[in-house]
Formats: sequence, C-alpha cells, structure tokens
Amino acid sequence: MWDGQEFNEARTIRTSDAFFANWADFGSMLPFANDRLAAHWLEKAANGTYQYDIWMSHSDDGGTTWSPAQRPHRDGTLSEHGFVSLAEYGTSGFAGVWLDGRKFRKGARDNEMSLMFTTFADGRFQDEHQLDGRICECCQTGMARTADGLLVAYRDRSPDEIRDISVVRHADGVWTEPVTLHEDGWEIPGCPVNGPQVVADGDRVAVAWFSGADGDPRVQVKFSRDSGASFDEVMRVDDGRPAGRVDIELLGGEAIVTWLERGGEGAEGAVKLRRLLPPDGLGPSHPIAHTGSGRASGFPRMAVFRGDVYVTWTEAYARQGPSQVRVAKVLIE
Repeated sequence: MWDGQEFNEARTIRTSDAFFANWADFGSMLPFANDRLAAHWLEKAANGTYQYDIWMSHSDDGGTTWSPAQRPHRDGTLSEHGFVSLAEYGTSGFAGVWLDGRKFRKGARDNEMSLMFTTFADGRFQDEHQLDGRICECCQTGMARTADGLLVAYRDRSPDEIRDISVVRHADGVWTEPVTLHEDGWEIPGCPVNGPQVVADGDRVAVAWFSGADGDPRVQVKFSRDSGASFDEVMRVDDGRPAGRVDIELLGGEAIVTWLERGGEGAEGAVKLRRLLPPDGLGPSHPIAHTGSGRASGFPRMAVFRGDVYVTWTEAYARQGPSQVRVAKVLIE
C-alpha cells in the first residue's frame, strides 16, 4: 500500500497454484467506504485456454486482514469469466461487472459473450443480472459510481460486427437499455482487445475509448454533466498514431487521459498524458515514458491519490524479453 511517501510491507490476500493473468485481463483493487478495500483476481478452473473464474475478497481494516475468497458468478460453467470492473455501491458495499462466457458452446460458430453484474452486501454476493447478452469478447469494461447510481461502459457487438462503445446506467433502482456512446461504426470481425474507461464525480462523467473505424485509429473522450444520461460532442485526444489502451481520471474541473502512442518505427511506443477541460478545451500532450507498443507492455493505469496523479505501466519491448513495472507521480501545474 502507498501512503503518499512510500510503500508499506506487502501482505498476502490469497495463495494459489491456479492464478491466471494475461496482458489484457488482470486483477484490480477498489478502495471504498470507511477504509475498506475490495480485490479481484483470476484463477484457472480447468486446463482450457478460456476456462477461468473470477475470485474476490474484501478487507474492513485497510488491507491488514482479508475475507475468504468468493466467486461473484454462480453459473458453474467451465468458461471465460474476466475483464472485471469494481465500483462502490450503496452505503457500505461494492458492485462488480464482468465479461461472462457461460453461453459459449463447444464448436459453435457464433458464440456470444455476456455482460454480467452483481453487488456485494451483508457478507455475500447478491443475485447476478445480465446487462447485455452480446458484447465484444475480450475488451475491458469500465464502471463508475455517479450521483444517480452506476454507469458501465463496454465494447458492444452488433449482429453485423459493429463493435462500438455502449453505456448502460443503473438509476432509480433499475437498469436502462444499452445506448451507443458514439457512432464510430467500427466493423471488425474479431475483438480488438481495447476497452473503454469511465470516471465520475457526482453528476460529472468522462468516458475514454479507442476506435479503429475507417482505418483511422483514434483515442476519443466524451463528457456528461447529468450522470451519463446525455453526453457532449466527442473530443479526439491522441497524437495521430495511437495504440489505445486508455485510462481517464477527473481532477478538479479537468480530466486527465492517458493512452499508448505508437512510435515512428519498430515496436516502440510512448505512454502519453493530456489534460482536458470540458467541453472542448484540449491541453498539450506529454510523454510519460517510453515502452513497447506490443502486447508485452500491457495497459497503463492511472490513479488520483490525495490530489496527486500517479501513472503505472509495464516497460517491456518483447514478450520474451525483460519487463519492469514502473510508477510515476505526475506534476500538474
């Protein structure tokens, strides 16, 4: 744990010989009410490539002790469960959303991944709910708590293989129908492994995502001032050669977006950062670090802690070569 000055001693949440992670699907931790923490990770359920489960644990004392691990999904199928997003929910609980392959059938030509949701309260996971029955198979999800409830962003999948970003909201105790965030019209027959991220502060919401529609790769952002019920016009924020892998945070009246930009030659890339002042103010981009643009470098992540911005990334240029996780504190002037 980071206290603003240094990391304290590592603590064990779970010991297992079945842990699973890849370059795009990995664990996370959520801080929420009253010094509580929730953590998720993945474990293999069988030997198949996409046969793995989500496990979660929570701490009521800031990470000193952890609860026994539980699975949020109760379907019991040997299928893919992953790409999790967590958010605070209610007065003392949390919510989880994930990609779920329980409808996959061996040998089927057009299997469909579902978007599933549940909450954790009173020491257990509550009923599961399907939010969308056909979504992109391996793009990250994003979820944030708004003034009205929850907002989930994800890459959808139409019958014609249009894979644009959709949002679905939980407000007044019910889920809305999915709505396309922006009509990119990205037709692609397979998953691009490049999901959206969302952040909220009260009724202010920002969503960042990548699109490769029309052969023009771009990183885009939209803002909402009504908890995601409507959004302003789209803003393009990349430098012309993005690989995507976005993240976004709010800091005061601004937003800060990060992404991976490809270099001029070879496999080199740069983790970039840009400040945004909605609805249309675009600050200059800044390179945070250099790394590879291939899968080995994974997905950079960002967090705001006590008013400071931190960016973490994997410095790696080849899947079989050396790698190093690095963290930088960004000075915002």
